[in-house]
Amino acid sequence: MSKQKFHEKHPYLFVIILELIIIVVALIAGTITFMLKLPEYTLYGITMVILAIITSLILLKMDWWKTIGFQRFKKKHLLLLIIPVIPLIGNLFGTFNSIGLGFYIYYFFMCLFVGFVEEGIYRGIMLQTLLKKGVWKAVIISSLLFSLSHIMNALAGWNWSHVLLQLTYSFAIGFGWSAFALRTRTIWPLMIIHFLIDFFSFIKAENIIKSLQSSQSDIKGIVYSLILSVIFIVYGIVVTKSFIKEKRNKACNKQDSEQPTIPVPQ
Repeated sequence: MSKQKFHEKHPYLFVIILELIIIVVALIAGTITFMLKLPEYTLYGITMVILAIITSLILLKMDWWKTIGFQRFKKKHLLLLIIPVIPLIGNLFGTFNSIGLGFYIYYFFMCLFVGFVEEGIYRGIMLQTLLKKGVWKAVIISSLLFSLSHIMNALAGWNWSHVLLQLTYSFAIGFGWSAFALRTRTIWPLMIIHFLIDFFSFIKAENIIKSLQSSQSDIKGIVYSLILSVIFIVYGIVVTKSFIKEKRNKACNKQDSEQPTIPVPQ
């Protein structure tokens, strides 16, 4: 019998340690930015580069690239993409900032790192680690941790009502995307969607941040986020149930095939 690895023996502890690593890296990046008097926008970039290296090393060590979803996307799952791409469509509208080409290039690569890191960790490593504790637990806990990681936005001067709304919204998005990752057994489509959502958000960042720091409520934005949250929660429940049903059917078929054949009297 092979010896259990740490993430198999202590999945909850492993996930908590991973979440703490994310927080510590963010604090270290913040300290570097402050001490070197770097522009504020470099903070996120430094954080994501470090986390991208850590994520890659973990995946290499665990040999989990295929396990978390770096494999072929099947055409039969195309319809499942409709809901996950809705936030991207919403981000295409609005006023874009007139920033230099250098900033566009910077945000492009930084958002590539964001998509890889956040999906790789929350919909990849954490989700797969927690699966042994149950599908629903894996989906809910990984989504909750993804949501809580956004609470640091309060430190950036965001209005607390906007922070609470984002915590709800990010949990719902994470819930739906986790279901998609499990059902399709792929993660790279989510990385691309996440990258594009963040890229278009950042090139509109000045306008977005002003509204988020404002004490006035954006009623349209709140309604949009709440409706989208409900849609993603419903989507996540339906798709997760579909995944569990498929998994159960495969287990039953495997069990039936392993049963010895009883000879029929001639």
